[in-house]
Amino acid sequence: MKALISSVALAGLTLGLAVTQTGCSKADQESAAVNPALSAPIPEGMIRGTVLETMDAAGYTYVQLGSGDNKIWLAGPKTPVVVGNVVQAPQGMPMTDFHSAALDRDFEVVYFVGGMQNLSAAPAPATADAPVAQSPNTAAPSTAATDVAVDPVEAGKNIAELFANKAAYADQEVTLRGKVVKYNDGVMGWNFIHIQDGSGDAADRNHDLTVTSKLPAAVGDTVVIKGKVILDKDFGAGYSYPLIVEDATVTVE
Repeated sequence: MKALISSVALAGLTLGLAVTQTGCSKADQESAAVNPALSAPIPEGMIRGTVLETMDAAGYTYVQLGSGDNKIWLAGPKTPVVVGNVVQAPQGMPMTDFHSAALDRDFEVVYFVGGMQNLSAAPAPATADAPVAQSPNTAAPSTAATDVAVDPVEAGKNIAELFANKAAYADQEVTLRGKVVKYNDGVMGWNFIHIQDGSGDAADRNHDLTVTSKLPAAVGDTVVIKGKVILDKDFGAGYSYPLIVEDATVTVE
């Protein structure tokens, strides 16, 4: 029932925003003259609204978008926004009765998205380093390589080797040692842990392993993880992984 209510609320927000666009105020028209994206039609599969409330926690930006009486919460990668900005994002994946440990706050429904675009911000020139808001079903962003060197649990079994022979490891249980370089807790009911062991190369995207677990960890921990290898995992909302280790046990050394 809550999923149905969430879908209705999302549809209502999208419709409300579409109606709002047809009756722009003079201020809206002046803003659109500065940034034409504000007056462009809402792309299919996207939503757009005014930020009513926002906060950052654990590498995520939470925003409450609204139009008239329609309101909705989104959460995505950290994005500079302030109240009053117009934000556009994919419709995302709904999570009901979601508790954010980092915020110590409960949300009846929050939609996790792969990226948010602040349409009120001045357009930035495109560069190789400029962040780009993700569309649904695109690969999750790669995590930068860190200077680590971790001895493998078994000689020759490291992250790069796992990626190089991923077909052979599909649906198999693996045990690897690595250092936690990124950690997000309570995302879609899981803790997302990124580990590296010094193998692989950032350019080839075979240096960083994403692990989901119910167990906690902290950036800087050296851990041994044991879990099942899943290929081409798509969580929706822009979070897809060519290889991920799921439901892992995590032992901090």
